[in-house]
Amino acid sequence: MEKDRASGILKTVTLVCGAASLAAAAHVMLLFSSYLYKFHATSLYQDTGPWLAAHFEKPAALLLYVGRFLTQFCYYPALATVLLLLLYGLVSWLTYRYFLRGSRFPALALLPALALYLSLMRMGYGVLIFRADALVFTEVLGILSALLLFRLLQTQESRVRWAVALFGYPLVGCYALLALLIHAAWSLVHTTGRSRWYRPLADLLCIAGVPWLEYRLFYNHSVLRYMWFQGAPFLDYVSNTRELIPLIAAGLLPVLFAFFKPKGRPARYWHTAVSVATGIAVIACIYLLPYRDTLFHRQMVAERAIEHGDWGKVAERTCSLPVTNEILISYRNCALYAQGRLEEDCLKYSFHTRPVVIGDKEYSSSLLAGPTIFFHSGLLNYSARISSEISLYTNYAVERWKYLAKVAVFNGERELAGKYLETLSHTTLHKNWVQRYRRYLDDRDALVRDPEYKLLAPLQDYEEKRWMPSDNAAANVLLFYQYVPGNSPEMQTWNRAAEKILRP
Repeated sequence: MEKDRASGILKTVTLVCGAASLAAAAHVMLLFSSYLYKFHATSLYQDTGPWLAAHFEKPAALLLYVGRFLTQFCYYPALATVLLLLLYGLVSWLTYRYFLRGSRFPALALLPALALYLSLMRMGYGVLIFRADALVFTEVLGILSALLLFRLLQTQESRVRWAVALFGYPLVGCYALLALLIHAAWSLVHTTGRSRWYRPLADLLCIAGVPWLEYRLFYNHSVLRYMWFQGAPFLDYVSNTRELIPLIAAGLLPVLFAFFKPKGRPARYWHTAVSVATGIAVIACIYLLPYRDTLFHRQMVAERAIEHGDWGKVAERTCSLPVTNEILISYRNCALYAQGRLEEDCLKYSFHTRPVVIGDKEYSSSLLAGPTIFFHSGLLNYSARISSEISLYTNYAVERWKYLAKVAVFNGERELAGKYLETLSHTTLHKNWVQRYRRYLDDRDALVRDPEYKLLAPLQDYEEKRWMPSDNAAANVLLFYQYVPGNSPEMQTWNRAAEKILRP
């Protein structure tokens, strides 16, 4: 009777801790909803056959394709939060079912999901500088794939090991190898006789040999030393490995749990106390460990407001900071211009800035926000140029593709605009946006009435002068308007404001 009562209390406490952890994660993710929204902006999904086929040129094809499909729903942060929490809950449930059922510490099943949550919420500026267009979902989908493939190996090991390796690797990449590693660890503890050594050895041979074999047969255009990491964000984090630690933890914890072999006394009340302590620690980590840099999150909110034309919110988020950075000052100037008070109020707010440092490297405003700064400051062609340059060494993104399309439409470059709009027409959530700008190509009167065009068109009226921008978009805008005189009143407003700001 006492044993059943203690077991019931332990299960109830574990469920309560799990529910409380999911609620805490939902609260933090909704609090930083503009951060989740940015994953959608830096991603691109297309519903075409050639785009799908292109994924199969590298391992982890299915994982990346599904990840990009789901990432587009970060356009609705609440929906993305629900999807992620369901996946985190599934990871915890499978971890408990496969490794911790009957153990004295079932609350440990929360730890892999916590590590996945932290790998997402600690990325910070990584969403801008890494090829992070699918990471918001691929990491959790990868761990789920590893757990499910481990279960398949556990129940049908002798018949499916090579199938998991040979066919799982092209579909989910290194997570198929992780499943084999978990199975090797589990076999060491939970099997006897010759199988105890044969199974782990066969798993390790698959891990070592299959990526090499498939490199020789199918993927010889890739780099061999990276073949064992395909599907994980290894290449993106290679210069900032500290942020990769949570994902490594999420992958290795199931390996460690594979060594759990419950035995000894049944659960007592002190096991419940340990579960409560684990739950409290998990919730504390959920609140305390995400990336909370104020300037970064102000930038995310401002960029989301800019996309929706809410310049009042942009001004509210950028004007009230005692310490700011060059990106937010640029957005502040754009908001003041849109509200018609740039010249009067440009010196009213703080210019006390700090650089954006990620790891041990300082990043320029061009890389982190160049397309947005240039476009909304009126330097349309520079926005298109920096959008193309960033896309070459990161990934194609909805946000940058939209800037390329809008610049082409505003400049009347019909063929070029058609190319960009055709690409965006194959996304799921931006078809109405494409129809709007296609109409502008045929109806210039409708374009003239567009609020964004009305703000930016007068800034194209200036004397032609050779201008070579440097690496810093925020400084370039001010130097451009100081150096290049304009003919329109709006252009002259920027000329005078730049002169005031840059005056010694």
